[in-house]
Amino acid sequence: MNKVLTLTAAAFIATSGLAFAQDSVVIEVPQSARDYVIAHPADPVVIEDELSQGYVVPQNIVVRPIPESPGYGYIYVDGRPVIVSMQNRRVVYLTDTYGDVPGEVITYVERNPVDTIIIDGPVATGTVIPENVPLVAVPDQPRYSYVYVDDGRPALVDNGTRRVVWVR
Repeated sequence: MNKVLTLTAAAFIATSGLAFAQDSVVIEVPQSARDYVIAHPADPVVIEDELSQGYVVPQNIVVRPIPESPGYGYIYVDGRPVIVSMQNRRVVYLTDTYGDVPGEVITYVERNPVDTIIIDGPVATGTVIPENVPLVAVPDQPRYSYVYVDDGRPALVDNGTRRVVWVR
């Protein structure tokens, strides 16, 4: 029973924007900050360690500020938005999802490869795919299409903006 309650509480916290700081203080990340981070993807950074709540982001990684929430900044790691306290560089919010992209969409894209295309410059979260590049629709997901880029990596694209929202 205790495991069920713990898992239920963890699920609530993961979806509500609440996070526990290192000293077990609950931090509520404003919805506006989470919305901003999803709407403004950044180039991904590489973190070798296991990323979790309370992790201190190394000084050599640039944390972008969130304009309407000056106490917070963000980075993208593996296509996932990560919100960081600007005071101590600790991770205060991250999810197991890729922004608002459902996991089954990622699974579909990875299980249905297409011919690779070459795009000038690096392809990362936030890259705009040129209009002349054909996109492949994701069935039952009118918001998304995809391509495989450069070295055979899948990239999920928002149909409205042609921006990459996830890339392996």
